[in-house]
Amino acid sequence: MNRQYKALLMDVDGTLLDFDRAEAAAFTKVLQKYGFVPEERFIQEYHKINQECWEAFEIGQMERDRVLTVRFERFFGGHGLSMSGEEAEDAYRVWLGEGAYLMEGAVEILDYLKERYPLYVVTNGVGATQRKRLKASGLDKYFRDIFISEEAGSQKPQKEFFEYCFAHIKEAGPEEMMVIGDSLTSDIQGGVNAGIDTCWFNPQGKENRKRISVTREIRRLSELKAFL
Repeated sequence: MNRQYKALLMDVDGTLLDFDRAEAAAFTKVLQKYGFVPEERFIQEYHKINQECWEAFEIGQMERDRVLTVRFERFFGGHGLSMSGEEAEDAYRVWLGEGAYLMEGAVEILDYLKERYPLYVVTNGVGATQRKRLKASGLDKYFRDIFISEEAGSQKPQKEFFEYCFAHIKEAGPEEMMVIGDSLTSDIQGGVNAGIDTCWFNPQGKENRKRISVTREIRRLSELKAFL
């Protein structure tokens, strides 16, 4: 146990739950709903559009509700189909909520960390969906609280989101916390903005092209045991 830290903030998608797998499964059903053959190229195209929309949300260029509908309108519009983004989002949201796929080593590391630190979720995902997936995966029991951007009124990487978390965490001050996540622009930049230590979960060995300051970097969740 690292006595420097008295609370850990943990991202969900791409860190504890396999969002890419859940996204692909849910979008496959959306494609079928609108009469498309669910080819891999369509899934990858949507993934890119979705990522761009969420990155716009992170920097305040797009409202969350717009992200949820625009991503479908852009994809299907690009294939000549005029449709309701809200209708597609409603269907997708149900199917995404069924995607509670664990990242490798997630349960094992949470078993280890829960005995040593208070754990908190920090996520930009949609509240009802994230809570459903955390419960379905059995991960909800590990966390003292779940902080979600739409409920906080701001999102990672904004400093205000983390200040909201700080106000609700009684066991530690910011200097005694670490945020753990897979997104440089959301989790790690958010930690930097909030003045807390960070751990970048980087299983694919991506390059830190933006040179965002990182306190720790790991490839496997089990590596957290080396310093926590």
